[in-house]
Amino acid sequence: MTASTAAIAQNHIGQFVRRSNNYGFRTGQWAQIVMTIRSGGRDCWLVIYYDGETDVIPVDNPEDRYTFHTEAVDWRS
Repeated sequence: MTASTAAIAQNHIGQFVRRSNNYGFRTGQWAQIVMTIRSGGRDCWLVIYYDGETDVIPVDNPEDRYTFHTEAVDWRS
């Protein structure tokens, strides 16, 4: 991980995240950040949705906007 994204990525492990942009897999649905990984040369979060589906979300993509929540949320909303 790069120094700039390492702290961001690590600070959010265990939290819930949802994409708030108009594109991407399951935009607007909550997922829990499980761990950080490298994918496609980028730092990413591995997330899991309420139904067990997983996804990889880039940490350092400035076009993507996310909402974070530290406590459990209604994952289906």
